[in-house]
Amino acid sequence: MVTLIVCIKRKEGMSREDFTRYWRDNHGPLVRSCASFTRYLTGYSQYHLSGDGNAEAEFGVAGTYDGIARLEFRSAEDMERAFADPDYLANVRPDEPRFIDIAGCLSFVTEESRVI
Repeated sequence: MVTLIVCIKRKEGMSREDFTRYWRDNHGPLVRSCASFTRYLTGYSQYHLSGDGNAEAEFGVAGTYDGIARLEFRSAEDMERAFADPDYLANVRPDEPRFIDIAGCLSFVTEESRVI
């Protein structure tokens, strides 16, 4: 399994509340409705900041990100196919700049090594 983890920054000028609401209530359902894209996914999760989102953690100071997206695929090839899907490119991808600072995001393609 391959997991894409994206640390997301909200679009400049958008409040964190508006970002969270849009991501959860508009973009999430849009992704879910794109069957030709989701057929490649084994999971999609949104991680929204809790509280004020700026509390220092045990692992350093709070970051500048507004949430994390986690997309799971069976393989790297499925991930490539998903993001090349015409329906994704026509419908989901154009929605992302409406609430995300694309250039300010950070992404990782990972393979899980479960510890517990």
